[in-house]
Amino acid sequence: MFVYGAAAALVVSFAGLAVFWRTARLEGGRPGRAVLGPGRLSRGLWLAGRAAGLGLFVLLLAAAAFGDRATARNIAPVFVYVVFWVGMTMVCALVGDLWRVVNPFDTLAALVERVAGGRAPSPYRWGHWPAVASLTGFVWLELVPSDRAEPRVLAVAILGYTALVLAATARWGRGWLAQGEGFTVFFGVLAHMAVFYVDDEGRLCARPPLAGLVGLRPDTATQAVVIVALGSTSFDGLSRSRLWVDLTRNLGATPKALLSTAGLVWAVSVVTVAFVGAMRVTGRMSTRRHPDLTAAFVHSLVPIAFAYAVAHYFSLLVFEGQTAVALASDPLGRGWDLFGTAQNAVNFTLVSTTTIAYVQASGILAGHVAGVVVAHDRALALFPSRQATRSQYPLLAAMVLFTVGGLGLLLGA
Repeated sequence: MFVYGAAAALVVSFAGLAVFWRTARLEGGRPGRAVLGPGRLSRGLWLAGRAAGLGLFVLLLAAAAFGDRATARNIAPVFVYVVFWVGMTMVCALVGDLWRVVNPFDTLAALVERVAGGRAPSPYRWGHWPAVASLTGFVWLELVPSDRAEPRVLAVAILGYTALVLAATARWGRGWLAQGEGFTVFFGVLAHMAVFYVDDEGRLCARPPLAGLVGLRPDTATQAVVIVALGSTSFDGLSRSRLWVDLTRNLGATPKALLSTAGLVWAVSVVTVAFVGAMRVTGRMSTRRHPDLTAAFVHSLVPIAFAYAVAHYFSLLVFEGQTAVALASDPLGRGWDLFGTAQNAVNFTLVSTTTIAYVQASGILAGHVAGVVVAHDRALALFPSRQATRSQYPLLAAMVLFTVGGLGLLLGA
């Protein structure tokens, strides 16, 4: 009933937009309202964020490398996969680009530039493709290996990735982070949805939700970032399904990892084929090049990718977030109780399974409706009024497929 209702609601929303939303209202963008101007307060907040980000990074690396080897007694796994990955995703999409403030790689990159003595960086021509590679590597680490939560595995991954980032910074300069560092690019894309942003003059400004998406003009690699994020959460749902559990139950670690890798590639491929296929059909209907259309409409997938993240990881954040609070008092597993929370137990009655199901279903539906809204507004700006509604049919079909598939995987897990 959830699946049928959500698909019907998506179609009804599209029909309502076709009737009542006849002119582009988001295109062109409108400047936000300044909340905090550049000054000592904003500078102080920026420095505090940088110090906090670097301090947490050092603590996390120390816990992963030298803390207790048991996952349950080490803060590194829950911090990386829950506090950082899930929490930062939600904050950046809903509030603003917090990663830009606390990014420890940028702080370390500034130190690298200072050591380099102002040497001119080499020209950089790779676009966002290194970000695609690093984001893909992270979601693979999160979803595939059986030892992904072991602290020492995380320590090696963190050290290796940091070395690569700093080497790239030394070659191409600190500005490379906004182009090639996976988390900076991904969280920056999500932040186009957020209500707060920093303008070119350094002022903190407020805007309506989703309004910033119209300013996202991605290249092919940026499209790949969004598709990888959406496909990886789809595979996470698939990996929890009864079918997948039965399929991998008796496999060893290596065969299971290979099959999971193939499943991850398949999930990303399905999203790619559905979206690009819809744009190809639209291109034939409108005599426009489909690469231009995929670039124009990929911003409609950003709310969907975020909705999938909320649906898949909401319960993880609620429950494992409590574990992070407890481990904050004893991050290395040494028997400390720094903040008096070490003995805190996870309250599994905080939200019921029914509530989780409602959050999952409503989150996916809201994300798809938001995607339909921004896609409809973009179509009105690109196509003649008579053609604008008809041109959206292929993308609407793809979004219905995403809705049905996403809810089917979640509620059937």
